[in-house]
Amino acid sequence: MTRRIHVAACCDENYVPYVAVMMLSALASTPNTPITFHLINCSISPESIRKLQDLIERHNGQLEIYQPDDQLYRGLPTLRYGEAVYQRINLPEYIPSDIGRILYIDADTLVLGDLDELWQLDLKDHLVAAVENLSPRACKDIGLPRTEYFNSGVLLIDLEGWRRESIHLQVTDYARKNAHRLQYVDQCSLNAVLRGRWLRLMPDWNQQSDIYKVVKKYHEGSSYTQRGMEEAILDPKIVHFTGKKKPWKVYCFHPFKAQHRAFLKTTPWADLPPPDAAFKVYLKYFFALRQHWKSCKRQSALKKFQRSKTHHD
Repeated sequence: MTRRIHVAACCDENYVPYVAVMMLSALASTPNTPITFHLINCSISPESIRKLQDLIERHNGQLEIYQPDDQLYRGLPTLRYGEAVYQRINLPEYIPSDIGRILYIDADTLVLGDLDELWQLDLKDHLVAAVENLSPRACKDIGLPRTEYFNSGVLLIDLEGWRRESIHLQVTDYARKNAHRLQYVDQCSLNAVLRGRWLRLMPDWNQQSDIYKVVKKYHEGSSYTQRGMEEAILDPKIVHFTGKKKPWKVYCFHPFKAQHRAFLKTTPWADLPPPDAAFKVYLKYFFALRQHWKSCKRQSALKKFQRSKTHHD
């Protein structure tokens, strides 16, 4: 039987163009293994569903659509993220029982590595594989050390284990009881329930935007080595555009923004204007430009550092 990768995603109407980019980039980066995408439909219009379905089928992928149970998370805060953030928790309820594992990928990502490598990973009795969260703040809400707190944007999930232990129900229960004190309700709840039961991936499988903030000391306080961080910067397998500066915004200067835009140009949403028009956005643009300049200096320093290290070696 031919091996098939199963990738799950959740989004609403606003994020359909960007989940399309994630899916197309996954198909382009994984040419030798078929992919079925499982999309949780959080208020997506029928027209957008049709466009997305046609797009994925034209690129030899499969797309399954699921209608979520809105009652499960009614009353829980969503902040700026929308209800889609909770749907990854409930994947065991949607995905057919004959599928034993699922690769969940956020919509605000760009896949540049072959997913088959990650798909074949031995979980070794862990319930999920993930990358450590690079921001040191969120873990404080649940009293976890930074090195024991993962980012939930890319998750290889043991669905059989989640079903067996009703992990999705445990996480939902934790979220309801603790939402008032959590910065990222879904991610913090997943970490609280799965503490000590997740397998650490290298940071190139979920290259978060915080990785660009520093050069020589970015690994301090993290379990990753400097070399591991450098490889994630220079050759990421999945780029995760964390934070508010998304690649479809005017004031984003992420190094992989152009590649994201190139994939977007191949979708039915190619002419989608950036959702930035107000004067305050251009103020953000100005300050982001300053940050970009500083980031370029840091990246230049990193490359010089690598060249000098190679020369000495």
